[in-house]
Amino acid sequence: MNKVNFKDNKIIKDYLRNNRWDGVKRNYTHEDILSLRPPFKVSNTISEKGSKYLWDLLNRGDKWVSGLGAATIQQGVQMLKAGLEIIYVSGWQIASESNNGDNTYPDLSLYPSNSGPNFVKKMNNTLLRISAEEEMDSLPPIVADAESGFGGIYSVFDLTSQFINSGISGLHFEDQLASEKKCGHMGGKVVIPTHEFVNKLSAARLAADVSESPIVIIARTDAYSAKLITSDFDENDKAYLSGKRTVDGYFEIKNNKEFALAKSLSYAEFADVIWCETNEPDLGFAKEFADEIKAKFPNKLLAYNCSPSFNWTEKFNEKELEEFQSKLSDLGYKLQFVSLAGFHSMTSSMYELASNYKGGNMKAFVDLQKKEIELEKEGYTATKHQQEVGSNYYERLGEIILGKDSELLSEKDSTENTQF
Repeated sequence: MNKVNFKDNKIIKDYLRNNRWDGVKRNYTHEDILSLRPPFKVSNTISEKGSKYLWDLLNRGDKWVSGLGAATIQQGVQMLKAGLEIIYVSGWQIASESNNGDNTYPDLSLYPSNSGPNFVKKMNNTLLRISAEEEMDSLPPIVADAESGFGGIYSVFDLTSQFINSGISGLHFEDQLASEKKCGHMGGKVVIPTHEFVNKLSAARLAADVSESPIVIIARTDAYSAKLITSDFDENDKAYLSGKRTVDGYFEIKNNKEFALAKSLSYAEFADVIWCETNEPDLGFAKEFADEIKAKFPNKLLAYNCSPSFNWTEKFNEKELEEFQSKLSDLGYKLQFVSLAGFHSMTSSMYELASNYKGGNMKAFVDLQKKEIELEKEGYTATKHQQEVGSNYYERLGEIILGKDSELLSEKDSTENTQF
């Protein structure tokens, strides 16, 4: 039997020569990758296949990839069944709903850092079970928020490895100071020097190279709306500093728009996709940003957050809304998502039901059930809630082990089977 040593220079060189890496710069060598690899490959097939699939989707040319943020696992399941191409996992929604801590939080990096990888792992395990039941041949790639990495380069390397092991396909990091991290649409943001963030991107790429998982790395800058930066040492940043220092010890930023562009250009070689977080949906700035990036990096992919932090109802008429995402795509924004869609869908629907049910109005729930039954015509299956969370899968397991005549099987007397 021939043994393949994963710590082999040829294997690494062949991997790095793939045209997937055209336009990607690494500040380390194949020997550096080799020094961190184990002698055998420990891979996550979902991450490996999903990363390649996501890359193909992003490079179709005539289409953009459109996703919604899932706040819960079951929301991700519904996205799968509705036919969305990707599932987006927002750090904001992990903080607000699905973290491993003892509370729900605002988007301040308060939750345990392994919450994101654990959520993605749980999501992929659930989708895998569904794929077995419904004989699907692929899963939707998951793109997740790694925030500011929860620390420096060591934390970024380890967090990226955790996400890869969970089955991630795309991962984004932002250039905020991890210890002062805020939602991109909040105040008080502090960005880090350009050189420091490039090192973080390199740490993420190195983690992916060590595991030979070609995840899509997305670099996000918050410099467009941040007022502060940690240091004035980086020559790339000095032209955009006011020279003033705040009572908190940080340095004030000037010319934010130009600063965001300069930072993004510096990140472009180290990331697969570039994203500039903004405070409003502005096609004018989106074009200006895209033109600047494309002038130097013509093939660089761009991402856009169609955020619920924007009041869309006041910005556009119906026709403008219909054309907004296609116009973004024409500019090169091939990854677009509504980051907090899950939170707003979940909270508004439950508030509506609770308000209507208040006082014991059973009709409020019956109206919801009627809506579910009507949705079945379009492929909705969660009216049968037992089935939706895997009862059929485990019933099949029971039949195999216990036999189909066993009285211990759960489906025989299920009201779900007799009434729906």
